[in-house]
Amino acid sequence: MIIEKLKREDLPKYKALIDDAFDGSQDMSSYLEYDENNDAYEIIVLKEKEEIVGSITMYKLKLFTFSFQPAIELFNVAVKSEYRRHNLGKILIEYVVDYAKENGYKSIHLTCLENEKPVHDFYENCGFKKAESRKYSMYL
Repeated sequence: MIIEKLKREDLPKYKALIDDAFDGSQDMSSYLEYDENNDAYEIIVLKEKEEIVGSITMYKLKLFTFSFQPAIELFNVAVKSEYRRHNLGKILIEYVVDYAKENGYKSIHLTCLENEKPVHDFYENCGFKKAESRKYSMYL
C-alpha cells in the first residue's frame, strides 16, 4: 500500500471512498474546488494499487495563543467498507502523528458524532482521549 497526498486526477476515486464511508457526500463539482497546493490542509490517501481505500484530512492550525498550538484538526477519517478491520485507519492516524511530531505540532484534535461508539473506541485505541469540551456549530 502507498500513502500519498491526494492528486486532482484521483478526485473521482476519493469521492467514491467518501461516499462509501459516509453513505454519500457532496456532488462532484464541490470536489473540484480541491487545491492540492494549499498548505493549510492536506488530504492523505491510502492506495491499494490504483484504488483509494482510505483517507484522512489534516487542517493545520498554526496558531500560537494556547499551549496546545500549533495543532492539527482531523476530518474525514475514512476506510472503504471492505477494507475495515485491517488497521488501515490506524496506519493513517500514525502517519499524521509522525507528521505532527516532525513538523513541531503540539496536538491533534478531531470531532466524532456522539452516537458512534465503535468509532470512539477506534480513536481511543489510537491514543486519543475524550476532551473535556463541548463543540458548538452554526450552519449557514
